[in-house]
Amino acid sequence: MSLEARLLNRIRRWWRPITCIWIAGTMAVHGVILPLWMLIYRHEMPTDLMGLSALVTATAGAFAVREWGKIKGREDDPA
Repeated sequence: MSLEARLLNRIRRWWRPITCIWIAGTMAVHGVILPLWMLIYRHEMPTDLMGLSALVTATAGAFAVREWGKIKGREDDPA
């Protein structure tokens, strides 16, 4: 198996879990960690609920697309 084929197989296997971790990490950072940091260290509470609701909506959409892809399967997989 060539290097290109091995790399392609690794990408196909790991892109969904890595994407899931990335999305959850983004939600944790922007929804929990940064607001707490601003509250504790800067003594400010700039709540941007519109921005947070947009992030939650985008996260839900990304997870929906991910699950749809899992249900559909990899029909275009040449291997």
